[in-house]
Amino acid sequence: MEKLLNLIVSGAVSGAIYSLVAAGLVVSYSATGIFNLGYGAVAFTTAYVYYQLHIGLGWPIVPAAVAAIVVFAPLVGVALDRLVFRRLAAAGDTAKVMATVGVLVALPAVPRLLVEWLTETAGWDLPSGTKVFLTPGIGPSPKESWRLPGGIVLDSNQLIVAVLALVVSVALWALMRHTRLGLRMRAVVDRPELAALRGVDPGRSSTIAWVLGSGLAGLAGVAGAPVFNSLSPSTYTSITFVATAAAVVGRLRSVPLAVAGGLALGVLQNLVTGYASITKDIVGFGQAVPFVVLLGGLLLLGRDRSRRAGTVAEERSVEDHRLALSAFRRRAPWAIATVLLVVYIQLVGSDYWVGVVGRGLALALVFVSFVLLTGTGGMVSLAQAALATAAGLSAGLVIERYGVSWPVGLAVGVAVAVGIGVVVAFPALRLGGLSLTLATLALGLAGDSVLFAWPWFRNGTSGWSIPRPTLGPLDLGDDRTFALVVLGVILLVTAMLHNLERSATGRALVAVRASETAAATSGLSPVAAKLGVFALSAAIAGLGGVFLVTFDFHASDSTYTTAVGLGWLAAVVLWGIRRPGAAVIAGLSASLLPALLASGFTWPEPVPSWLGWDGTSSIYVADLLFGLGAVQMAKSPDGILAFVGGRGARRRAAGPPSAAGDPAPGGEARRVIGAPAGADRTPLLTVRGLTAGYGAVGVLHGIDLDLAPGTLTVVIGANGAGKSTLCSTLGGLVPATGGRIELDGRDVTGTAPHGRARAGLMVLPESRGAFPGLTVEDNLALWLDRAEEREQAYERFPALGARRHLLARDLSGGEQQMVTLAAACVRPPRVLVADEPTLGLAPLVVAQVVAAFEELRAEGVAVLVVEEKIGGALVAADACATLRLGEVTWAGRPADLDTARVGELHLGRVIDPEPAEPALLPPSVLPAGGLT
Repeated sequence: MEKLLNLIVSGAVSGAIYSLVAAGLVVSYSATGIFNLGYGAVAFTTAYVYYQLHIGLGWPIVPAAVAAIVVFAPLVGVALDRLVFRRLAAAGDTAKVMATVGVLVALPAVPRLLVEWLTETAGWDLPSGTKVFLTPGIGPSPKESWRLPGGIVLDSNQLIVAVLALVVSVALWALMRHTRLGLRMRAVVDRPELAALRGVDPGRSSTIAWVLGSGLAGLAGVAGAPVFNSLSPSTYTSITFVATAAAVVGRLRSVPLAVAGGLALGVLQNLVTGYASITKDIVGFGQAVPFVVLLGGLLLLGRDRSRRAGTVAEERSVEDHRLALSAFRRRAPWAIATVLLVVYIQLVGSDYWVGVVGRGLALALVFVSFVLLTGTGGMVSLAQAALATAAGLSAGLVIERYGVSWPVGLAVGVAVAVGIGVVVAFPALRLGGLSLTLATLALGLAGDSVLFAWPWFRNGTSGWSIPRPTLGPLDLGDDRTFALVVLGVILLVTAMLHNLERSATGRALVAVRASETAAATSGLSPVAAKLGVFALSAAIAGLGGVFLVTFDFHASDSTYTTAVGLGWLAAVVLWGIRRPGAAVIAGLSASLLPALLASGFTWPEPVPSWLGWDGTSSIYVADLLFGLGAVQMAKSPDGILAFVGGRGARRRAAGPPSAAGDPAPGGEARRVIGAPAGADRTPLLTVRGLTAGYGAVGVLHGIDLDLAPGTLTVVIGANGAGKSTLCSTLGGLVPATGGRIELDGRDVTGTAPHGRARAGLMVLPESRGAFPGLTVEDNLALWLDRAEEREQAYERFPALGARRHLLARDLSGGEQQMVTLAAACVRPPRVLVADEPTLGLAPLVVAQVVAAFEELRAEGVAVLVVEEKIGGALVAADACATLRLGEVTWAGRPADLDTARVGELHLGRVIDPEPAEPALLPPSVLPAGGLT
């Protein structure tokens, strides 16, 4: 019994640290949408700073703790937000995850590099902190211990951690669920653009989230250091991986559930290690428990339950500048680079540098597997290093233990990698996005803890010896021959990938990546496509893994771990995840950079020797440079090659800019939206010569608009007419490329969306103006601060009152539209812009929506509604206009709109500026009292 109680208590203490880290992960993710795998790096760095302040400089505990936790850690959060994460708000999951990996690698190097410089150059007497046997905490030193009833032993460090976990979890839960700040942070993650349209500043929310998250990381790092008695980045990284399972238990949203999950994980891990007999037979099983929980939690809780048939792919399309180049211009640079590399390997390079290049090419072969799986297939796997390790160990086992030839060992290694790759693929059949990424991380970490720790598989602690073979005339024992052979294999694999992209299978992969539902209805099998791409990428990773261990002459379980694989993937993303050539550059740079830093370089004669560099003995410089790569990734998530090539393409395509506000084509007089004849009211929203578009594609061409208070204006246009772009440009989501937007006489053309919203401009986007992940009450609370205002909204729309605690995603389309209209009716904005508000709604709901617009008009609101079809709000409009290809083709009163000519508009024919005989709307679309 005493053993059980002590296991529970000690496990709960470890779990409390997991809880603190999990709470920080949930806060940062729920407010920014970025899951920070580099969280442990922030915790370690803060603990290291505290160690240097307290032990190195002799500061007392309280000042040192305040400086590290309250000052340093939040500043780290601000820096990471401004330099890296804020720029990744619109990036895909791959770039977001890999940027955090850059933080994981680089951040711990910063203070250690500074301490190294202060001790070696400035002469400071500071401990290096590399070998710390008694890590200081924020409690008394030496620690105090108590023996409680039941034989439980508890010390002051454990008690502090437990109390902190409880206090922090309660405070965070209250912050996220019961404050406006927490509500705004959750809204930014749910729909960032809509949050900006509701007056929420996404940048401020992001900064606050990273400050809170980094502060929690610092608290966990400093308070937890004496519990784990370690001041090593790897320890904090392992804690983060375990805490990830706790965060998943909380669905990455709930702080209390994440805290409870962390406590449960700590206890469970201790109980399994202390009692389960299976742990005696399976090495590392106790350490793998959190990763099993992580995988199981993702499979049970992580599935996307949204209605896939009603969605489209949300991944940002990537502009490929190479499409504008001829085949020769696309291929010539790579052909020249290949020839130069062959010449260097065969004739120029020394034996040392040729060996470095050979190892880099073997790495590049593994990296090419990322291009297929992530670049083409759109699935992020963090288990590729595990596949390479499995292939290398398998090849070494059959070669050394069973005496088979190297080609047979290569085939066995690749086959084992494919088998494990198919197992890794199974979560992809159910999960996607971040959930799939974390699932593959769990599988990779479980492999490191259990499979690769199996003594029979890894040959104990000695590993396997793998001699380099002679294949006919090719002696792989020679580094030059080895490098050329691997280069040849890379060229063959690259050619295969190019052929795959152009084949029916490649098109099927692209279709499944864009929309599984659409692909399935077209006769394609998403299951077969996913399994196939995982198996093929695993084969490539296994092939590279065998070449790696062959280059090393040795295969072990500790060289290429899953944590190392994170850096591999980040290196490929840094250069360009969609290009095999980028994978080759990433492999070479991963091998050459450390060698260059260690040995330096000299130029050949007659260049003076002083222009060379002697290198550095610091082991932290390479990690720091990797972090700078993460910053570059934030600037260009598509990779360095795409960034450089895109700049060149834009320079080639640049032409003379067109003057904003040019006269309408043919010298016609401008047609102004919202200016019916006889109107004498001063416009509240004025637009002149507005142009906007996306990149080089122009959409709006010289739009003029006047919206007066207490008027309802309707714009009609077919799909592609520019209606949604007009609404987004007025709201600030799409920047204007020309013209001027004034709100009550103030120029807001360059004002951010949240600034326009706070000035009184509300935009209802086409996909409903509700946050699907927030309840009805929370949706209303974003616009209506006071509870009595929300009660007025429920009185105005009784159907919402009965659903106030439901998530908006569970409402019908009409009810979601009511959520926003209810808030606007209770606290009217000055200008309301609605993008197809009646799309897909039942006639009865359409009538309610139109009634709400009329009510707002009566309150003095300037209302602009854009629609594709005649009807809806048009029956109550004061003015209307038609839009075609971004130009106003007619503007006037609804009574003067010729509906037959609107049909011509949809067929692509231009409407005459002034119909000879105005035709009234048919009686079926007129209100009972006619138009006034």
